[in-house]
Parts: sequence; C-alpha cells; structure tokens
Amino acid sequence: MSPRPDRPHIGQVAQLAGVSATTVSHALNGRRPVSEATRRRIMEAIDQLGYRPNVVARGLRAGRTMTIGLVIPDITNPFYPLLARGLQDVLGPAGYDEIITNTNGDRELERIALDKMISRQVDAVAFAVFDTHAADLQPVIDAGIPAVRLGGRQAQPGVDLLHTDDEGAAAEATGYLIERGYRRIGFLSGPAAHGPAAERIMGYQAALRAAGLKADPNLVAQTEFSREGGAEAMTRLLKLRDRPQAVFCANDMMAIGALDVARQRGLEVPGQLAVMGFDDIEAASLVSPQLTTMANPAREIGRACARLLLDRVSGAESGPGREIVIPARLIRRESA
Repeated sequence: MSPRPDRPHIGQVAQLAGVSATTVSHALNGRRPVSEATRRRIMEAIDQLGYRPNVVARGLRAGRTMTIGLVIPDITNPFYPLLARGLQDVLGPAGYDEIITNTNGDRELERIALDKMISRQVDAVAFAVFDTHAADLQPVIDAGIPAVRLGGRQAQPGVDLLHTDDEGAAAEATGYLIERGYRRIGFLSGPAAHGPAAERIMGYQAALRAAGLKADPNLVAQTEFSREGGAEAMTRLLKLRDRPQAVFCANDMMAIGALDVARQRGLEVPGQLAVMGFDDIEAASLVSPQLTTMANPAREIGRACARLLLDRVSGAESGPGREIVIPARLIRRESA
C-alpha cells in the first residue's frame, strides 16, 4: 500500500535531509549509530514536514509492542521524573513509549509491577528499586524481556546493571565534611540495608576510618527517602547528648528535611550544623541555604539506561549482563 498523499512519508524526510531512507530509519530506531549532525538534519526535516512514524505498523513487523516499562520507588522524588525524561530522550526518537509504575519502595508492589510489565508484553524493563531480590526478577528473565537494574550492586545473569558509584561518592562527601573540620558526622540513611543505601553507608564509614574517626552507630539514622523522613531522622540525632556537627544525607529530599529542622531549632547552617545531600535535584539550589550535595546525574543515567535497553531489544547486544558505573560529582554550595 502506498503512503497516503496527505501524509508525509519517510522518503520525503530522507530527500529533504539529504540522506537515504535507511539512514532516517536508523536515526529513529537507534539500531545503528548516526552522526549528531545527520540526526539533527533528519529531526529538522521531520519537524518541517510534520512526519509521524507509523509506530503500530513498525511494531507489528518487528513483533514488538514498542513500549518500555519503568519501575520506580517514588514518583514524587524529583530525581525519578528526570530519570524518566532521560529515557524518553533516547526512546522517543526510536519510536518507543514508556509505561511508568510507582511502588513506594514496597517489595510486594515491586513484584506486582514486574508481573504487570510481563502481562503488557513490554519490550524491555528498567527498574529503580531497592528491595527486589534475584528471585523476583526471574519471571522477567524467563519471559525473555531485556532488563536493566538501576542502583545497587546485585549482579544477575541476563540483567544489565547501571548505577552511580554510591560507595565512592559517599566516601567523597564524608571526606569533604572531614576536610572542612567536622569530626562528629551523622548519616541519614534510607530504610534498606542493601542497594544504594548500603553502598552509601559503606562509603561513609570508609571515609571515617581513613581519617581515624570512630564510626558511631548512634549517628546513623535510618528513615524514609523523603523530606519528612529526613526531618524525623534529624530530630532523632539532635536529641543525642553528643549531637552531630554535620550530617550527610542519602538524598537531597532528606537533606531538605534536615534543613527544615535546623531552621525550626534556630540552628545556624553551616555554623552550628552542616548539611549535605545526594542527587543535586533542582530544589537543592533553591532552598536557603543552598544545598551542598553530590550530583547524581539522573537524566544522564536515564539516557544510558535507554541505550542499554535498545541494544538488547534490537539484538545489537546479546552477551552477558553488563555493568556501567556513572560517577557522581561534588557540588559545593552554602550548607556545608
């Protein structure tokens, strides 16, 4: 069947961009590399012509649904929408849509979410979860669905792993506080004893040991990865007889909660209490004082995840699970 005369087709895009129809196809589906200059010309031609790929037909021909599942623990945490945006940066031009499921960090909800992704016949799954065990992922692997795990260090056959250098970044953050003269340093941790929370605790403890400081377990407060959780944990640490001089928080939302409590108590930050976060969400530079933090590049992580998934879906990569580590970066501001 020939293209409808009133609907732009791929040949017209190719002619306007000065490339072949095959190159246009590669630029849209991400199966083969296309130079940035060529991709830009193609996208400009698409915009000018108003071309829209026939995603349904493409999916039927390839035996795909053209959907990617994303399982996240907390959609209200600004880190995760930015991560989803990074995925869409790569998946959108390739013709894929995202199905996003929020689990509140609950293991049973994580299992249910993965079952839903299987029943929806998604072409691949990315999951940013803390409590999922290897056995919970086996149905995804058995269904032949490519998967990328975001966070933690749990290696598993058939699953690609993409994570920040959580331990190294936490050690750098703690070391920065030590260099600033703080000796009694608290850590506001997430509730889990594994995954990114465990990695960040290990980095925190390693930096203390390297400086010859005692890792006091009373200074580690486990709580929820939220502003409310950070406030609750900060309140607990301030009740200690020998309260902390500084706190390193496992994410920025918790650090903002800690700042809330410091403000309520009339504590000068960083004079009487230094506060440091992790992630560098947009709000970190908007609060007062501005938050010193470790930049955890959510959008970059999302893009890298999408490329891994497309490699698997297209068959460009069929080997064992890969591990990619994204470095974090210290952002010095006012709170520490």
